Amino acid sequence: MTVHDRAQVFTLEALVSALLLLGAILFALQATAVTPQSATTASAHSVTQLERVAGGVLDDAAADGSLKRTVLYWDPSAEAFYGLDTYDSGYANGDLPTAFGEQLRRSFAGDGVVYNVEVRYQRPGDDPATRTIVDSGTPSDDAVRVATLVTLYDDDPLYYDDDGSVATAAVPSGDTVSSGSFYAPDDAAGSGVYNVVSVEVVLWTT
Repeated sequence: MTVHDRAQVFTLEALVSALLLLGAILFALQATAVTPQSATTASAHSVTQLERVAGGVLDDAAADGSLKRTVLYWDPSAEAFYGLDTYDSGYANGDLPTAFGEQLRRSFAGDGVVYNVEVRYQRPGDDPATRTIVDSGTPSDDAVRVATLVTLYDDDPLYYDDDGSVATAAVPSGDTVSSGSFYAPDDAAGSGVYNVVSVEVVLWTT
């Protein structure tokens, strides 16, 4: 083999090596590009699952009345939800002592899911206001939000817990929403409807 032939072989080997290296780089870049897409798909699935479960819990609680009883689980003398002090922001870390709270705990316990529960109500001639029922902290940017409406009537009773157990946490008190000291005002004076509130559950993973 002449020196000229040997040089051609070296040149060809270098060209093949460069092509192989370029192919490896392109393959690596494609593999890297798949990872965020896969994570996004998994995240979207997780969000969809949370929405579905939370929506089901809200629907069930609205159907059996436990959601409305939670909205009305109010101590007028303390001006707070039962068991809380006046200036508490809400039940901490999902510790909501009502049947609706138990439904939430059963649905999300052990999954690394935390949640807030808020009720938004109308104020005559003013912007809506919000009362926190469950306060588990600041939601993440990708938190899931599911809400439903609850209609309150003038003669709806406030509820209290007579012995601290969830099973009996829906005992009517002698007060109604229109008796005074309820957090939401009468937004439809002169009608049988007192207010229409929106209950929102905000969920995120830790």
